[in-house]
Amino acid sequence: MMSALTRQTALGTLMFSVCLAMSGILLPEPVKAGGSSINLSKFCDGRYRTGLLRGLQGKIRAKWNPKRKKWGCYIPQKIGYGIVTPAGFKPLGYAEACRKMRGTSLYHVHGRTLHCGRDNAQRKQPPRQPQPAPPSTGNGRGEAQYTALSMCNRSRTDTIYAAWVWHDWGERKRPKNWRAQGWIRLARGQCERIEFPHYRNGDPYDDTVYLHATSDSINWGKGDYAFCLHPSDFDHLGADKMACTGRDQWLAETFEFQLNPGAENRFNFN
Repeated sequence: MMSALTRQTALGTLMFSVCLAMSGILLPEPVKAGGSSINLSKFCDGRYRTGLLRGLQGKIRAKWNPKRKKWGCYIPQKIGYGIVTPAGFKPLGYAEACRKMRGTSLYHVHGRTLHCGRDNAQRKQPPRQPQPAPPSTGNGRGEAQYTALSMCNRSRTDTIYAAWVWHDWGERKRPKNWRAQGWIRLARGQCERIEFPHYRNGDPYDDTVYLHATSDSINWGKGDYAFCLHPSDFDHLGADKMACTGRDQWLAETFEFQLNPGAENRFNFN
């Protein structure tokens, strides 16, 4: 009896799915709803092809806005019936797009890729470093040395923007926090130099830094560790503890780079 009931339930579910598919209503696939990318141009065209724009010959496409670091819907110019509709951008609502195309309002952004659903990616946590040496007695390294980093754009891209993550102990030697900062503009062939503060005992910063860079079309990051970044200028204290679920935030993968006090620390984004 139970076996027959199970077969009948499965058959009913199958028939229901077939009816939905034939009617043009598709349920979101569970795997895709958990974090798939979507066709943003398809959403834009369906969202804004209304009224006078129905006669557009070209499609309304999604385009990346490099200034705002966001996707928008680009509407081409339309000429007809004595009316000229100028080209322009319209907002692309991430939550609305995912709800329309994947049946979920949840979304997350990695670089320039929009994913619908909950972010379930497993990422390595940054390593915990040992406590720094106790205060020196006056002959420490810090008086004559410093720790600086030069980041250089050695790529073929005209302009890139760099961010960096480092261990900030704070003024009162509290438990160490990861501090993410950005952005520095690097023209092709250009280098920019930043300095890291000394420890309280006067010794120079002697630790790891994690680096990321982005442009309109390329992201630089090896995948050593991922930290939460923001498209505008930012300064995140406790970056390793951020949920990174805010609007326009994304987890950016980074290069791990060891800094040496008093040395010429140079990192090239190729």
